[in-house]
Formats: sequence, C-alpha cells, structure tokens
Amino acid sequence: MARTKTEIATRVLKKLGRLPDGQVATASQKKTVTDEYDDLYQELLEDENVSWSEDDDIPNNVARFIIVILLGRVAEDFGVPDRWSLLEDFMRKKIAAQLASPYTYQPTQFNDY
Repeated sequence: MARTKTEIATRVLKKLGRLPDGQVATASQKKTVTDEYDDLYQELLEDENVSWSEDDDIPNNVARFIIVILLGRVAEDFGVPDRWSLLEDFMRKKIAAQLASPYTYQPTQFNDY
C-alpha cells in the first residue's frame, strides 16, 4: 500500500514528537513537510530516482527512506535537534537501489481454491 503526502507528513510529525497520538496536524505543519517533500521529489526526479508521478502516492518501498530524509530537512523548523540529515546521502542510495531492484516487496495475493 502506497502512502499519500499527507500520511508521510503525519508520520514525520509523529517521529519528531510534534503530533501526539489522536491529534491531527495543523495545515501549517502539514504544509511545511509537504513543501519539503515537493522539493525532494524534484531533486529525485532530476537524479532519475522516482518511479511515480508527483501527484501519485509514494510507494512503500521508498516511503521509509523519504521519511528519514524529511526528518532531517524539517527537524529545525519544528525546534527538534536534527539526528537525521547525515543519513540523507545513504537514504538517496537506498531509494535508487529499491527502484533498480527487479523484485517487489509487496505481498502477493494468494487464493486457495
């Protein structure tokens, strides 16, 4: 199952400790993260490291790497010490590797007849 930009933003805010369970992110919080995602998407597109369009959901096999990159990019905006930005190059390599892999990591539907 792919993730929407809003789901990615919510996950980032939760990991930053800025969105307690059961609460909804403000429009401003979501915009900060989704704007940064849009910038990241353009960078990945220029590097030919995307397999989805800008308006599509983010594939699960790269979503976790995108979340880590976004954590590093927006931590300071939310007053959180940045522990993630040093991982950005590594995460970009992981995205490229996932997209180059001929294997999919999605569960296969099994029907027992």
